[in-house]
Amino acid sequence: MERTGVFIVFTGDGKGKTSAALGSVIRMIGWEKNVVYCTFFKKKSSIELKVLKKLKGCKVLTFCEKHPSFFPDISEKDFKNFFRSEWNRFLKKFFSLKKCHLVVLDEILIGVRDKLLKQTELISFLKKARQKNPKINIILTGRGYSNILFNYVDVITEMHCIKHPYPEITAIRGIDY
Repeated sequence: MERTGVFIVFTGDGKGKTSAALGSVIRMIGWEKNVVYCTFFKKKSSIELKVLKKLKGCKVLTFCEKHPSFFPDISEKDFKNFFRSEWNRFLKKFFSLKKCHLVVLDEILIGVRDKLLKQTELISFLKKARQKNPKINIILTGRGYSNILFNYVDVITEMHCIKHPYPEITAIRGIDY
């Protein structure tokens, strides 16, 4: 099987994971290629999504907008069920796509870290995606990755926090959100 697409992970405790993914989106759209940008655990009102929705060739999908860190009233069991239904909704949407050169799964590694999604399930998705389209590029972002994932993806960039002014300085529009 001819393969030219890559699987990329942007991870770590530092800033820049989503920003790096967005840079790749801009490049791909600049080459007039189709992009599907999927967010997990982020609200539809995230400012970058408003911009992406305006770009020709970019489709934006949001999944699992809630996370227990921000919605403590949801039980762990209910949240796991909610995530599972959202993951299945993502899979259905993804495998119905006709033409796509880049897929970003922004913050999906949070789902793996929080044990909502098994690493083997994520790798199974990547394998099926590559079978469907050997030239597809997929970017996964979020904190944490595993040796299993390490051995399957092509590129891993880990952002390290060397210096950060928070919580002394509040988050800045345009820089942090």
